[in-house]
Amino acid sequence: MRWLPLAVWLIIAAPVAAEDDVSRYAAGQVWEYRTRAGEEGSLLKIQQVEQAPRGTVYHISLIGLSFGRGMPHGGELGHMPVSRETLDASVTRLSDSKAEFPDPASGIAAWREAEGGVFTIPVAEIVENILSIIATGAVATKE
Repeated sequence: MRWLPLAVWLIIAAPVAAEDDVSRYAAGQVWEYRTRAGEEGSLLKIQQVEQAPRGTVYHISLIGLSFGRGMPHGGELGHMPVSRETLDASVTRLSDSKAEFPDPASGIAAWREAEGGVFTIPVAEIVENILSIIATGAVATKE
């Protein structure tokens, strides 16, 4: 009989804990994150959150990147689909920045059309990998 209060507490607390867990990241939030060296001012914005068959997908944009000379994109990436694990491994604190971010709509649409995947590694590693691919010319471009 003395276990009844504990059981009641677990039933009540479980949905609250799950809700808090889900709501940590939300569309519109701007975060500071663990960046590559020299990009400490770069910011990440969660543009959209959606439920997909493989789990929650966070569509993010980045600004303040340093691509180097001759590289495209003007220091920003408009769309990257990432996992909760990516955000957990990358973000450091919420920012109150009102900076402008690129519109991710075309990237999200292309991702859906391609039935694309989701990054599960830290953001800084994603950026490094993307830039490495661009630098080697391994990405086909539409003319």
